[in-house]
This record gives sequence, structure tokens and C-alpha cells, in this order.
Amino acid sequence: MTLAELPLNKHAKITALPKDEVLAAQLIEQGFTLRSHISLAHKAPFNGPMAFRLHNTKISIQRNIAKQISVNF
Repeated sequence: MTLAELPLNKHAKITALPKDEVLAAQLIEQGFTLRSHISLAHKAPFNGPMAFRLHNTKISIQRNIAKQISVNF
């Protein structure tokens, strides 16, 4: 399952980051690290960005990036 498929307020753990090393490095700097707990806080309409709760903060990323991050429960 990817972050883009995560149901609202469902907690999951990050299991894989994008294969693009530059994008993965940027995500790691923002706190998207392996085994981090994450949940979906909000989905913007019309394929807009998605906001996630991560490390006691909300972080918004584009939906196409969320599709590249794998999670499990």
C-alpha cells in the first residue's frame, strides 16, 4: 500500500521510499524515514496535495510523491 491509498486517520509505518535518490533524500530531511509512524490528516480536492501527521507535525506533499512511498499497518 502507498501513502496515497492510506485511509484518513489510519496509522501506518513507512516501509519504502522512492527509488529516486534525490527525492528520497529530500523526504528524509523532512522526516519521512523508514519505520516512522504516519497518518493521513487531510486530502485536498482535485488531486491536490495530501497532509500527513508525522513526528507530531503536519507535512504536506504532492499526491504523485505519496504514491511512491510504501507503508504497512
